Amino acid sequence: MNTRVRLAKPADKGQLMSFIKDVWGGHDYIPRIWDGWLKDETGRLFVVEVDGVPVGMSRVKFLEDGSAWLEGARVHPDFRGRGLASMLGENLMRTAMDRGVKVFRLTSWSRNKAAHRSISRIDFQESSRISAYEPKKGARFAPQEGVRLAGMDDLSRVTKLIRESREFRLGSGVFWDAFTAASLNPVIIKKLVGEGSVWIAGESVAVARLGGEGNETWRQICFLTGKGNAPTKLVKHVFGLKQGPKAARRIVYLPQGSRLIGTLRRAGFSWLTSLILFERTAAKG
Repeated sequence: MNTRVRLAKPADKGQLMSFIKDVWGGHDYIPRIWDGWLKDETGRLFVVEVDGVPVGMSRVKFLEDGSAWLEGARVHPDFRGRGLASMLGENLMRTAMDRGVKVFRLTSWSRNKAAHRSISRIDFQESSRISAYEPKKGARFAPQEGVRLAGMDDLSRVTKLIRESREFRLGSGVFWDAFTAASLNPVIIKKLVGEGSVWIAGESVAVARLGGEGNETWRQICFLTGKGNAPTKLVKHVFGLKQGPKAARRIVYLPQGSRLIGTLRRAGFSWLTSLILFERTAAKG
């Protein structure tokens, strides 16, 4: 069996989608974003060949915090258990290290035990667990009194509220954007405030961005912390805003163990999915 990993090309699509179309009961997102990934300069898409035939794929994305995000690992069922996913992962990390990347992250559905075994073989360790929540059908949202957009004058206070919060600690110090995690370091917090993505209500803070997958767009609370009813007000305010493109859904990310999970549930939100965040540093390579 001759194997090699190489950059993906448009001609690989048919061969790969012939089996990927059946993943997750036919609901895999890869067919919707393949073309976009090929063109996206923020990442590199690779395939693994066996005897000249592409049988697997994976992608590395270079994030704004300087880390590398590994995603989209897929291997044909007939070729699993042969180390091909590990080959792809190691190649992605070498590509990122050539750019000076020191931190690598990826996520996996909490119940995907087979993926977890593959991830552990390339020395990734579980960092934290998060769950995503969405409002129940028919929920209504509107702007709230006492909620405002954070400005640069608020930067010091916002940074302190975020980085000293229980959610920051439980969630390994990251925010989630379209199911991708990046560090909430001071530089990134300043960028988020500058772009108008941070909202405050009293001592509570929400990081909110538009997210999406393929042609689908959603509103998302990427990070949320606070006490009392202020976090709920933040969520209702952000999801009640009318500007920007129409969103197909609304998602709130919270680390497991956060007391805000109960707050969200009482506000009419239901569980969508749970994920494990894995992390590795270049020092282990």
